[in-house]
Amino acid sequence: MADTMFMIYLVLAIIILHIISLPLMFGVNVDVNTDINVGKISISFMFIPVFRKKINIKRLLSGQDIDREDKEESKNNGENKGFKKFLTDCAIKILKFVCVKSVSLYSKIGTGDAAADGMAVGMLRIMYTQFCAFFGFNGDGGKIEPEYNAEVIVFDFFGIFSISFADIIFAVLCAVAERFARLTTARRNYENVT
Repeated sequence: MADTMFMIYLVLAIIILHIISLPLMFGVNVDVNTDINVGKISISFMFIPVFRKKINIKRLLSGQDIDREDKEESKNNGENKGFKKFLTDCAIKILKFVCVKSVSLYSKIGTGDAAADGMAVGMLRIMYTQFCAFFGFNGDGGKIEPEYNAEVIVFDFFGIFSISFADIIFAVLCAVAERFARLTTARRNYENVT
């Protein structure tokens, strides 16, 4: 009887390890077009849509939503500062484990000023290159063009990303270990002061 219980535990451990190491696939689609006032963000998990949001581009560019967010942020500025930093550390560590399967970018930027268009296109290309470098992905370069004759922003991004539960657990444990190490060295330095 003891051998069968051992085998059941072993099989359950193998099944759990298999589930933990399975890659979770996420698809992200961002579509912004100021010409027709369309802004959509959608995220799908294993090709099943889990989040969709439409954005009113004209209201966003006018700054109405930003003022409301600044007021809410100023209220909560002092509360839970350490916990927010810990969550930020965890998020950065988790993002480092994300694998990029596919990314495509098409963008047109027009401000009505040729110099501003050139600078905006250059900055967007740098940001896209840094995004690909952060995730260790050799991107296709994306198609980012200036639109000299119109005031328009067209941004179409699609990406497929994957991460496993094991990577998430490992990243969070690394963040906890680093925070614990910082706390113990800070205490130790404080105790040694005479």
